[in-house]
Amino acid sequence: MHRSQEGAEVRWLRAQWTRYYLIRHCYLWAVRGVRAFTAWLRDGMSLVAHRVLERTDPLAQCQRQREQFLAFYEQYEQLVDVLCWAARDTVHDGCDEQYQQVRYWMLKHYAPVRRAMAPVIRQVLAEADGNPQEDPFEKLFTPPHVMQVIENDEGDLLGRIIVTRDIVARYDAHLRAQIDKYSKWVNS
Repeated sequence: MHRSQEGAEVRWLRAQWTRYYLIRHCYLWAVRGVRAFTAWLRDGMSLVAHRVLERTDPLAQCQRQREQFLAFYEQYEQLVDVLCWAARDTVHDGCDEQYQQVRYWMLKHYAPVRRAMAPVIRQVLAEADGNPQEDPFEKLFTPPHVMQVIENDEGDLLGRIIVTRDIVARYDAHLRAQIDKYSKWVNS
């Protein structure tokens, strides 16, 4: 009988220890979870606040557009160089490979730049009596091979390059003016 009482006491102690162990670990896991959730929430709120400020801050928005434009401009210059090379020379060793690299970049990154440049594109094409709905940039990199651009240009490749250069210059001037305007506004 003494032995069964000891067994009951041991079982009771084990049950208390297990209960304590489970409660303690659940508490620790809950505390860690709450800390992780609050850190995630704090980081998320910070990110949202940063994005809201960036979208409402016209200077930051213009600077972001300028960075996108400069990346586009670098690729655009490479594209024009490749097209001029292909149109001028009869030997095209490596020309199509360079065209493919620039074309891939343009297909991947041109859409946001196009949306930003759309008013300038429409204005320049309207002044040149062109179709304001067509995009002269896309005709330079849409064909899969450089020689298809040259063959499908119908003798208008140089004119298309001149029009796109005008668009690029006007959009660059517009961005610079906006950045100057908002920089003065912030510094006031």
